[in-house]
Amino acid sequence: MENKLSCNVSVHEEELSNGEKVFVVEAVELGIGDHGKTLEEALNNLKEGINLLLEEAPEKRELLEKEKPLMITRLFL
Repeated sequence: MENKLSCNVSVHEEELSNGEKVFVVEAVELGIGDHGKTLEEALNNLKEGINLLLEEAPEKRELLEKEKPLMITRLFL
């Protein structure tokens, strides 16, 4: 059976100093992130970054081998 990799992704929108908005995404388990002008672009950039990281540090794969996330929620303070 093939291992499936997945990760929790944090997404938020930021406004740059020039007023342009970008999407910022972070792979929670790996502590790496990326950005893009659209959510799709940001997620594709993050996938690319994760693949590059896993090529260089294959031991990190175990952080992404899980059936499903424990919980997905948002906490407001």
